[in-house]
Amino acid sequence: MISPSEIFVFLHGFSQDGGSIGGGGQIAKYVASFFHVPIEQPNLNQPSFSEFSVSNAIKVIDKLFDDKQKQNQIQNEPIKMNLIGASMGGYIAARYAELHPDRVKKLFLLCPAFGLAARWREFLSHDDLSNWKSSGSYSYNGHQLHYVFFDDITQHHSLYPQVSCPTSIVHGTLDRLVPIEASRNFINEQKDKQLIKLAEVNDDHYLTNSLFQIIPIVSQFLLSSTNN
Repeated sequence: MISPSEIFVFLHGFSQDGGSIGGGGQIAKYVASFFHVPIEQPNLNQPSFSEFSVSNAIKVIDKLFDDKQKQNQIQNEPIKMNLIGASMGGYIAARYAELHPDRVKKLFLLCPAFGLAARWREFLSHDDLSNWKSSGSYSYNGHQLHYVFFDDITQHHSLYPQVSCPTSIVHGTLDRLVPIEASRNFINEQKDKQLIKLAEVNDDHYLTNSLFQIIPIVSQFLLSSTNN
C-alpha cells in the first residue's frame, strides 16, 4: 500500500536536455498511471549540463525533498522517497540513499552507472584526461562538460554506494555502455546483500525491448510491504 507521505521521483540519465531516452522514462510514466501518483522528474543538469556533477545533482534532490516536506499535510509523518533511476540517475539514486538513508524508502534502478569514475577512465585515454584537466572542459556529444564533473566523482563519491533500503535493479546483459558486471559488483560490495534483487534481462542499456518484463517487476517491488 502506498502511503500519502510517499513521493515518487524519477532521476534521468546522462543527457544534455535532462530528459530520458529508452525505457526509463516509460517505466516512470507507467508507475504514475498504475499507482495514480505524480512522478517528480527534476532536471539534474543544474545549473547547466556543462556544470553537471553528482554533487550538484544531490543538491537538486535535496531541494525537492525540502520543498515536498514543507508541503506535507501529515506533519507527524516525514516524507519518504521512492527513487527510480536510469543509468547515471540510478547511480545518483543509490548515492543519495547512502547519504540520506532516512529519506529514501526504496530504490528501483535501471542499468545503474556504478563504477562511474572507473568507466570514465576506461572511456578516456590518459592524454584525454590530462587535456580535460588543463583546459577545464571536454567536448561530449557536441557539448562542453567541465572537469569538475570528473574531479567530483573521483574525490567525493564512491564507485559502489552502500545502501540500507530495499533495492531492485534491472540490467541488460547486452549493455555495452554500463556492463552488467557493474550491478553485480555493486551487490558484492554491499554489507546487506539481502536487501538487493537483480533481474538480468536480454537487452541493451536502453531496455526498450524489456518493458513488458520490467513492468511486473516494478509493480510487485513498489507494492511489497518491505520497509526501510
